[in-house]
Order: sequence, then structure tokens, then C-alpha cells
Amino acid sequence: EFLIEPVLRGQYALVALETVALSHRSVKASKEFITANIRREHQGIWVRYLPDYPMSKLPMNTRKGGGKSKIAEYLDYVMAGRVLLEFDADPVVATIIYDGVVKRMPIAMMMVEGKKHKNPAKATDVGKRDRLGLKVFDYNIEYANGEKKLFRYPKSLYKDSVMKKVVMENFQLDFGWSKHKCFGNDRLRGKFGNPF
Repeated sequence: EFLIEPVLRGQYALVALETVALSHRSVKASKEFITANIRREHQGIWVRYLPDYPMSKLPMNTRKGGGKSKIAEYLDYVMAGRVLLEFDADPVVATIIYDGVVKRMPIAMMMVEGKKHKNPAKATDVGKRDRLGLKVFDYNIEYANGEKKLFRYPKSLYKDSVMKKVVMENFQLDFGWSKHKCFGNDRLRGKFGNPF
């Protein structure tokens, strides 16, 4: 259960459904996609999160010691219910933008209308786990005026890592040699030779 932040300016907004750390690369990719698809008469794009937390990373094949390494990326810790992006667009263009931005971000999101979300709304997680044990993003949203709505995250927008698990379960592959033979793990192929 979490609160969805109010939408301040845009006709549509993208709201986070998970708590994750988002990098500055996802901000850049989503902003570029929106500017490429938005029409000239709709000029509004507002980014509501700023990755300002520096994350350093040691280069590959480096020994320990030698001090702190260079900054690899900047992160922002996003809580569920936070508005990430706001924009002005037609309804058809808004759905295209939603699909494109969801594919570019490592997070489950939902699109809300700015008119309905001028006040905070309460979202309750009603999604259990499916037969494969994967999380189902289903939420009951209760608006400030008492109106209720069920939001279901489309299965087509689930991330690739989740879908790979589903594919493996459907093929009933074990996590042994047959997995590496079918999916081609290069590290193991170099170690044991090419199985084909």
C-alpha cells in the first residue's frame, strides 16, 4: 500500500510501481524518446526525479586497494508511488510514449491522467503471485473523491528478465547443463567446448 503523488502540471504522468534505484541513463533515454514522439503543439515535458547520488565502480581486472574509484553513474532512489515524468500529449501519442518509456526503464510504471490525480491517491497491492511465482502488478486505486479503479499492468510490458524465467519454466528446463546448451552461456561454452 502506498500513496501516489499528485500530478502538478502535465496532462499525463508516469508513476513508479516499484522501489528501485534509477540511473541517469534511464532519464536520458526516456526524455529523448518523449521529445522524439511528442508533437510540436505539446511542448511540456517535466522530469520529476533527479539522479544526484554518485555511485563509484572499480574497473574490471583491478586489485583491491588504490583508493576510491571514479564515479560510474548517478542514481536516484525512487519509492513506489512517485511521479517520474509528466508530459502533454494526445491520448494516442500518450499510450505510445508510455509503451516506449516502460521499455527503456528498469521499473514497472503506470500512466495516470493529470486531471484525476490533482490530489494524492491511495494504491493497494492486490496482485498475488502467478503459478510460476512471479509478481503480478495489480492495484486498487482509491481517489480523493472516493472513486475506485483496478489497474492491471499488461503482461506484454513485463521485463525481459522476468519473461526469460517464464520461458524456462514453460520449456521445463533445469538449471544444469541443458540450460547452457539451449541458451548459450558463452563462459561455459569456452570452458567446456561448444556443445553443438
